[in-house]
Parts: sequence; C-alpha cells; structure tokens
Amino acid sequence: MAVAAADETVLFPFDDHGMPFSKGLILTLAPGHKSAKAPSLGIDPKHPGTPVMAPGKKGDPDSLRAYFCGTILKVGNEYRMWYSGHDGHKRRVCYATSTDGVKWVKPKLGLVEYNGGKENNLVCVDDGEEMKGMIVLVLHDPEDPNPERRFKMVREINPEMKPAAVSADGIRWKSLAEGKDILGGGNLEPSGLIKHNGMYYVYGHGGPVPHPIQIRGYMRAQKRMMVALVSPDFEHWTKAGHVSFRRDDLPPRAIADFEFHRGEQVHLGASVWNRGNVLLGFYGQYHNETNDRRTAVVDIGLVVSHDGLHYHEPLPDFKMIPSFEEEDRAEPRLTQGQAFHNIGDRTFVYYGIWTEVDRNSPTGVRVATWPRDRLGYFSPSPKAEDVHCISGPIADVREGARVFVNVTGLTADSQLAVELLDEKFLPVPGYTAADFVPFTAKSGYRVPVMWRGGEKLTGIKQPVRVRVNWSGRDQEDTRLFAVYIENPS
Repeated sequence: MAVAAADETVLFPFDDHGMPFSKGLILTLAPGHKSAKAPSLGIDPKHPGTPVMAPGKKGDPDSLRAYFCGTILKVGNEYRMWYSGHDGHKRRVCYATSTDGVKWVKPKLGLVEYNGGKENNLVCVDDGEEMKGMIVLVLHDPEDPNPERRFKMVREINPEMKPAAVSADGIRWKSLAEGKDILGGGNLEPSGLIKHNGMYYVYGHGGPVPHPIQIRGYMRAQKRMMVALVSPDFEHWTKAGHVSFRRDDLPPRAIADFEFHRGEQVHLGASVWNRGNVLLGFYGQYHNETNDRRTAVVDIGLVVSHDGLHYHEPLPDFKMIPSFEEEDRAEPRLTQGQAFHNIGDRTFVYYGIWTEVDRNSPTGVRVATWPRDRLGYFSPSPKAEDVHCISGPIADVREGARVFVNVTGLTADSQLAVELLDEKFLPVPGYTAADFVPFTAKSGYRVPVMWRGGEKLTGIKQPVRVRVNWSGRDQEDTRLFAVYIENPS
C-alpha cells in the first residue's frame, strides 16, 4: 500500500508503515522535557516552564482551576486556545491567544455576562449564552464552503452529553442539533477530533463497544479503551464504534479482573496530530493497582495510524510525557489535548492535569518539548554491517520535489547516504547511492539531500521508496529522526 498523497510526506522511524524495513538499526523513543531542569532528561534551557498558562485571578471564570482537555490551533500567525475554566461552581469554555505558543493572553471578549460584566474571556453559544464544557475539541476547517462552519467543535458537558457547534470566528458559536448530544449518548469521553481524507473522526474512551466478557450484567466492568466514531459531514456520526487501541486483557488471554478503575487502560482515547500521511496519537496511559480512581496515575503515550481507525504503539507502554514529579507538585494524572505544534526549532505538545485527590491542587496548561520532530530515532546497533532502512512506496512525488533529513552526528567517520528505489526496490537512475552528494552539515532539523543532478527531483513517473544507508567507523553516533519529501506548492 502506497503512502498517502500529501504536500509533504513525513517518514518517522517509529512509523512501521511509512518506514517498514530496517537492518541493523535500533529504534529509540525520546520522552519530552517538562521543565528546564528535569534530572532524568538533562538540562533544556529553551523550555518555557510550566504551566504556560495558569488559572486566572479572583473573579475570573477560571479563578480556581484551568483544566486542559482542550485545543490549540494556529490560525494565520496566531495561536488560539480553547480550555475549560472553573470558578468553583461551573466549568465554562474559555479562550486565549498567543503569538509564540508560550506567552498567552486572555482577551476580554465582551460576549458573556459573568459576575456583573462582560470583561472576560468566555466564548458564547447561541446569541450570548455561556458555553459549559469539561472537554473542548475544536477543528479549523477552512475548506468548508460555508464560512459560518469553518470552525467546528465537539465538547463534553458530562459523559452522556457531547453537543457540537460551528462558528465563523471561533468565539461566537451556533449549536448543531439544537444543542443535543451528537455522539449517540453513552459514556464516550472524547479527547481527539480530526479531519482525515475527507472524513471527521472523534476519539475517546468508552462508547458503544462493550467488553467481550460480562459479569453479572455489569456493563461498566469493561476497561477504558480507545474508540473511534466517524462522520462524513460533522453532524451525522456512526452509532457503531471501532476499537482503535486497547491495553487491557482480551481473550484468549485470561481476564485479570472486572474492576472498572483497576488495571492498564487507555484514558480519554487519544488526541491526534495529523501530519498528512501519518497520524500521531498522544493517549492517556492509565495505570491503577486498585479500583479507586484516587490511586490512578496517567502518563501520555504514543500511538500511530495511517487510516484513522487502526492505531498501534511503536514501543509498548513507553511514556512520551511521564507524569513523574511536576515542578509544582501537581497530581500525577496528565490529560492530553488537541494541541501539538512545531514552533521554530521545537516541538510543543500541550497537556493538563486531572485533579482527583485534591481538587485545589495545581492545574493550568502545560507543555512538553522536544527538539523539532525528534520524538524518536534510528541508530545502528554495535558492529552492525550494511545498516539501512527503506520506506514504503510514496505515490505522490511531484516534479520539483525535494528530500530532507532530520539528523544528528554526521562526521567524516559517520555518514548517511540517501537513494531512491522503485516499488520493486531497484535503484532509480540519477538518484542512486553513487549519485548522492555527501552531507557537509553535522546535524540539522531539515538538511537538504542532493544528488549530482541537484536537489530537485525530476522525471519521477512512478512511486518511489527512500533508502537511507549508514557508513563509517563511528556510524553508531548518527541518529536519523525523520525524512521529509516536500512537494512544490
């Protein structure tokens, strides 16, 4: 199956569909930095510190807690955030903006009456009503021909109530289906919303799929697992769901127990970063030794998909964002949001805190960071020979396309060579290893690949594979994080 067409194809080493073949290579995933001085990860002076956005001051709608099972989108040159503010009485949908993804402003929108005035950052629904919400998932859909529907939202008011709304500007919303639940009721709690190949996908835990074994008719004996619902138009969703990813025991493996809160589970499904040809899902990696939610711990793990339905972990149970010791001693239960961005030379993944033991413990919007797209890498195993990896066939390679690598550790004694193969693994003339021009850079987030004929690909009339070869006595020092095939716009 060829890699899907996209303006840019991104090949990550941890994506065994995009990069299915390897020889002599070790896959390593990298956890994100949650602060500038995490002892287990080393010093990261570029980390902005967390939370990047704290609860508001007394009298604000987020004065007590700022929960983040929300969304951050880049629209034009501005980052926009939707999150859940709590003042001790209600959770309402709040809004913030940023020019750099680090410093956030809570604008006075003047839309909703609160505490005797409208000088607040509350968005409105249906002509000035406050918008209740625990989980807030927003999609920017500029391709929609109706300008009044170019922002789309699914939010959770409670596990049985997930209404949808549309908006022209992202702050003034109109309810769909008269504000009723559009996801079929039940207990699906969502954390992901994307558009992929013309269809809309919502991801959450729970939903319409029961555990295959029941005990005493107790339906909630099932464990949390990632479930997907799909819609062609954002209004009519499948009532049947697909189990996209699960961590609990499934027959024929013996079922350990039926206690709902105990065990290894998937919390809130996954939030999904659509990179065009590949979907990266950040999911709640739930652990609990008891049937009491207060003893649960939630890290954030990584799953990968190419079709929007089937997800898998590159390295099972790896913690991409570990809950270990937030600097402000926030509780060890992280919540993922639809919030991932490459900003400059950094990758930002935003997350929040689920308070359970002490509802007044620290919350706020937090961020884990990596060097840009360096979530994982290939490197040679010791003394390996003929070390290389080969991609799946890439069908959409247009005239003038260019190839780049995200790499570290290049030296005279540790080199990479890049070549193109056809679908049958035969070298493409003009783009063989012999035609490759050696790199002069030692590292880079986007190092251009050049052959004797130049950087731009010409005359490619068939799907191609990318092959990357390691060489040199110090080849173990070279790490490949990603390969990019960029089509001309």
